[in-house]
Amino acid sequence: MRDLVILFVHVMATLSRLLGPGGTRSVVAESVLVKQQLLILNRSRQRSPNLLTLDRLVAGLCALLIRPARLIRSAIVLKPSTLLNFHQVMRNRKYRLLFSSKRRGKPGPKGPNKELIEAVVQMKQLNPAWGCPRIAQQIALAFDIPIDKDVVRRILASHYRPEKDSGGPSWLTFLGHMKDSLWSLDLFKCESATLRTHWVLVVMDQYTRRIIGFGVHAGMVDGVALCRMFNRAIRWQRWMPKYLSSDHDPLYRFGQWQANLRILEVTEIKTVPYVPLSHPFVERMIGTIRRECLDRTLFWTTADLENKLLDFRTYFNVHRSHTGLEGRTPDQDTPMPRPVAKLHSYRWQRHCRGLYHTPIAA
Repeated sequence: MRDLVILFVHVMATLSRLLGPGGTRSVVAESVLVKQQLLILNRSRQRSPNLLTLDRLVAGLCALLIRPARLIRSAIVLKPSTLLNFHQVMRNRKYRLLFSSKRRGKPGPKGPNKELIEAVVQMKQLNPAWGCPRIAQQIALAFDIPIDKDVVRRILASHYRPEKDSGGPSWLTFLGHMKDSLWSLDLFKCESATLRTHWVLVVMDQYTRRIIGFGVHAGMVDGVALCRMFNRAIRWQRWMPKYLSSDHDPLYRFGQWQANLRILEVTEIKTVPYVPLSHPFVERMIGTIRRECLDRTLFWTTADLENKLLDFRTYFNVHRSHTGLEGRTPDQDTPMPRPVAKLHSYRWQRHCRGLYHTPIAA
């Protein structure tokens, strides 16, 4: 009975407001404002309601139509500071439109041009695994344009939308795979498509970060096989280094290996035992080979694995920018001039049978 009385009183009060001057407008605005606040309260939030620009516009318009006496009772979520801020924004907008110049653009330096934006976006589309520092270094290497990684990040945030199938190579690419005198070498193993174990010997120049070569062997490795892998990895070299850095793997204790180094007149330098950081460059090289090549494709035989590694060596030495070399490539210090691409005229070159694409001069 009490609820019916309260409801009857509420109905009579609403009718009295409707019959008064501006009553219909005030009641409708109050109803809209309360409904809008209930929608805001029902949204998912962490600490405070998520107010959108549209919410503030609706609240501001309703506040202009509601009677001042009813405004405080209707404001469940909104505070007076919200209405004051809305009024201040509208006032600033008014004077900006009245007294600002006719120029539409924002003041300050202009962003990158259209050609540079297209080049950055295409490089990210063709190489989804590359990050902003790598793209910035590759742009500077190909076009001789200094660009910061933060600029690349802003370009990608505004213009790049990843595709659904950008998580790895395409099926066509996947099936198509089926100066210093100190070198470093290390061994790692990988599995073929038929789960046969293959050992790979990596030889690199520690100063230029250049890959000297790879030696591949299927099955167990002994002293003779290790010497054969090393000789095959350096078969294209015209000179030998003075020193060779290696870890404490028992394979390097074989008599055949020691005799091979004496014949080549190379002194072996050992790293600190059980400390991979004392052999950082070749260890990182192995991780790069796994992440960028072997983890993204399959191989079947020893010859197939060697061909894929040789393709990766060409890409790594000639076309891939390196952070440790300040964005240069290991072969960039050669006297041969490198053609610089132009943003309005360039083409994309495929590497490792389509795993990577870099821009070159058209």
